Amino acid sequence: MVEVHRSAVRALGERPRAVLLDTPYAFQENAADISVRARGYFARSVGLDVEIGGDVAGADWIFSGPGSPTYALDQWSRSSVRADLRGRVAGGFGVTVLASAAACTTGVATVPVYEIYKVGAAPHWREGLDLLAALGLRVVVIPHYDNAEGGTHDTRYCYLGERRLSRMEADLPAGVAVLGLDEWPPRPRRCPPGR
Repeated sequence: MVEVHRSAVRALGERPRAVLLDTPYAFQENAADISVRARGYFARSVGLDVEIGGDVAGADWIFSGPGSPTYALDQWSRSSVRADLRGRVAGGFGVTVLASAAACTTGVATVPVYEIYKVGAAPHWREGLDLLAALGLRVVVIPHYDNAEGGTHDTRYCYLGERRLSRMEADLPAGVAVLGLDEWPPRPRRCPPGR
């Protein structure tokens, strides 16, 4: 993804103001370490000096990624971040990159992945930020669509597995689709025998 980040940053001109929203992982004991590693990655690989958790308004480039989708959703909904992100996308301002947990929050509804996969809550949706409505997309975003970490159990579809996702799809409002995002780098796919 380095070249993708570099090309997006080049379009912003000299010394863009870059913000890493650490919200999805801010509750974790190792949050400071994750932030240090992320700043190092973007400085070394992309040539970008990144503020951690800075003000979203006026930022040229924003990135947010791993952690808990629902923690981020709760924090952003209680602050100006929700409106600021919506305004950025609707106005086409700067570059906004939301990956992993942060990507889960961008649609009409959000997968509460930790609550379902780790805690055992019944499959359900949470209201999402609906950032993609500004682009004409009525979707839920499910990253890690092709995840295969489970080995003996199905962890596709952001650790929901096919059984739970199928059940949850029936609860989506009419006209809302699932937008699945595979992991990077792409995993080789096996063709069924005879194809």
